[in-house]
Amino acid sequence: MNPSIRWLAGAVGAHRRAFLSTLASNLLGQLAVLGAAVTGAWLVGRVISGQTAPLDVVSAVLGGLVAVATLAAWWETYVAHDLAYLVLARLRGQVYDAIARIAPARLLGRRSGDLSAAVLSDIETLEWLFAHTLAQLITAGTVLAAGSVAAALIDPLLLAVSLPLAACVITVPLWLRKASHRHGDELRAATAELTSDVVDTVQGMRELAAFRALERRRDLLAGKTRRLARAQAANAARGGLEAALTDVLVAVAAAGTLLMVATVIRSPADAPLAMVLAASSLGPAAQVALLLKEYGTLRAAAERVHTLVTAPANVPPPRNVLEVAAQPNVVFEDVRFRYTPDGPEVLRGVSFRIPYGKTVALVGASGAGKSTCVSLLLRYWDPDGGRILVGGVALPRIADLHRHVTVVPQDVHLFAGTAEENVQLGAPHADAASALRTAQLDIDPELVVGERGVTLSGGQRARVAVARALATGAPVLVLDEAVANLDTDNEARLAEALQEAAAGRATLLIAHRLSTIRRADHIVLLEDGRVAAEGTYAELSDRLSLLFSRAPRGDSPIAEGAR
Repeated sequence: MNPSIRWLAGAVGAHRRAFLSTLASNLLGQLAVLGAAVTGAWLVGRVISGQTAPLDVVSAVLGGLVAVATLAAWWETYVAHDLAYLVLARLRGQVYDAIARIAPARLLGRRSGDLSAAVLSDIETLEWLFAHTLAQLITAGTVLAAGSVAAALIDPLLLAVSLPLAACVITVPLWLRKASHRHGDELRAATAELTSDVVDTVQGMRELAAFRALERRRDLLAGKTRRLARAQAANAARGGLEAALTDVLVAVAAAGTLLMVATVIRSPADAPLAMVLAASSLGPAAQVALLLKEYGTLRAAAERVHTLVTAPANVPPPRNVLEVAAQPNVVFEDVRFRYTPDGPEVLRGVSFRIPYGKTVALVGASGAGKSTCVSLLLRYWDPDGGRILVGGVALPRIADLHRHVTVVPQDVHLFAGTAEENVQLGAPHADAASALRTAQLDIDPELVVGERGVTLSGGQRARVAVARALATGAPVLVLDEAVANLDTDNEARLAEALQEAAAGRATLLIAHRLSTIRRADHIVLLEDGRVAAEGTYAELSDRLSLLFSRAPRGDSPIAEGAR
């Protein structure tokens, strides 16, 4: 069995009672159907041979078996889907936990639409495995064995035709398994790619319209849709071929069984019963073949989910945790880091300090290592060498780092909902109105900001993000281009508010505006992954002027601020 399928089958173990109920109901229903068929065949045989039969007893038995089969079918439908949705809910939780565990480092290069496909489409595909496959396979095997044993008790020769052909029916999906695996992979990949492009299109509709790219985008989506349609058609064609082969084998087996019954059974009274028992293996065999027909699609979906869920965390969980000081300093000690083992060293022994109650600006040309320092402070990665301490405690020994360190990112993401809900993201009971006022944003906290904050300007989104960070009360604040989208007046007002807030925090400031850098208590200048100089603005003014003068005039906000 494929490891991913085996892993998913093991997920049923957490809901053993629901699985056993599914198995029992399915088995009871199938045995009741077989029992009704056997009883009916016995009655027909008695009538054909002119023998009498206790019709009242037979009617009661048939009625009871039909009632049992009906109730079992209803019960099986309920409990099987209940089991499926319990397991799917568990899988969705595991996928969510996996994304939270491996983000952001191990999500680099993965598109949001691809993740959406894993969370939604792939997991929904697995519903077939839990609701319609596992218990049904066990039941089909049990009924096949029971019918075969009963037929053999009448005459072993009855199975000479039906049993080998039933085995052939079961193995039909194996004949085309390579095509099934290929089609399953193509189908899941095409679905994920189209989903990713649709998500990109919806999110970038404004840009597509502005750059007159809507027609080209429609053509791209049409091409991806055709690719998905081809994958679906190929998968359906293979499934149709398997169904046709199964039907042919079942028909041949039925005809052969009828001939064998006519040859072996001499008593007219026993012929119908012998025919039903001999053919009882064909129905379960056909059911197994039908269940296995979609194995390729199930395997592909299972592998995608399994790969995501079992992906290792980029950083290990905290160990031997210690308490962080209430008024923490932040210290970088000889920090070295490279993103890949064979890649260039991005940080080369970086050391600096952010005292509590002070603001330190980290400046440097693009690629100097500023954003990497922020990522390491947030523990998206761990340094290859050296260490980072918050309140005297190394990051791997802090139990809840983000309770102590919060960030206002350059790329602000707001969720669909109100401004208050976005501000309270990290502090559900915070006073959103007060935080918004501190961030110099005069809007109603109940204002619906829309998906990704579409109803707000860039500057307003930035200030909501500032309010969100301040509302957490974290003693370490990282401002990564927090004022980049503000005009001069609003920047000055927000800077004053942040300066007041920084009195109770250790603040790391990354900015490309000279006016913002001037307000820092201390400046650290990075060059090529090293600390080239540090000091106050007055002490570094010459170095900063030289840095700004080298920046491309049209590309750098630094150059604009210097002018």
